[in-house]
Amino acid sequence: MTQNRRYFGYGSNLDWDDWVAFCRKHNANPDGLMERAPAWLVEHHLKFHYYSSGRKGGAADVVPINTYHATPGVLFDVDEEAWTTLVRKEGAPNYYEEKEVLVIGSDGKLQKATTFVVCKHRQKADFVQPTDEYRQLIHDGLEHRGLPTFGLDQALQHSFDQPTINHLFVYGTLMSGQNRFNQLEPYVRSSTKGWTKGQLHHLGSFPGLKLDEGVVHGELIEMRDVEQCLERTDGIEGFRGFGHQDSFYDRTIVQVQTEQGVVWAWTYVYAHDVDEDSIIEDGRWI
Repeated sequence: MTQNRRYFGYGSNLDWDDWVAFCRKHNANPDGLMERAPAWLVEHHLKFHYYSSGRKGGAADVVPINTYHATPGVLFDVDEEAWTTLVRKEGAPNYYEEKEVLVIGSDGKLQKATTFVVCKHRQKADFVQPTDEYRQLIHDGLEHRGLPTFGLDQALQHSFDQPTINHLFVYGTLMSGQNRFNQLEPYVRSSTKGWTKGQLHHLGSFPGLKLDEGVVHGELIEMRDVEQCLERTDGIEGFRGFGHQDSFYDRTIVQVQTEQGVVWAWTYVYAHDVDEDSIIEDGRWI
């Protein structure tokens, strides 16, 4: 039995009707492209620097950037037949080509996936304006799944300096009133109470979040100088980079519930084993 591929989509394939229309045109079955959940492609940003004759304007690409950026999209499982159709739709390998990437799923866990990026010889030096229809297709696909459109808005202005995620969820010694808050305080634009899914563990003089069932309470910080803030907190938490095995905490993306609604935020997850008896049942570090 052939195993399905894990695929990260960030452009036209956020729109099911667009995919179905292509499949019908080419007498293919669309059902082999199976959506799993919203997800984030780490260390990349969205860019429009390729002219698509089929779209009659700019088409989306994702390009590498530093570890403080992430691009929203969707994870799919794709069977063998649908993968052949998807490769054809992306014009691979002549226009787009396959790339293995690291993606954070809606469960906060890092995993490998395949996406498509524009071939270098197809890239333009300048911004290529997409059509309103194509722009709206991506916008609606993100909005429909509760994903932010800020990165898309930036790409449409050919600007890449502001990370799409500018919130940080803290639940331990970095909270206000705790002993390391002074290291975070210069970067705090605002804060509010919030909670996320998981279990909080008592690790001695500090807690650790594990991705699991349960609720962990903390503070949602809106950051100023996002990259400098995350550089500081990466050092504090011992995060060495995505996919590295020697991190003390791993940085990931979670959904945080507040009184104002749900916000996607960075947070730190303890990267090592924990004992069952270390669970803090009420999910609060005091």
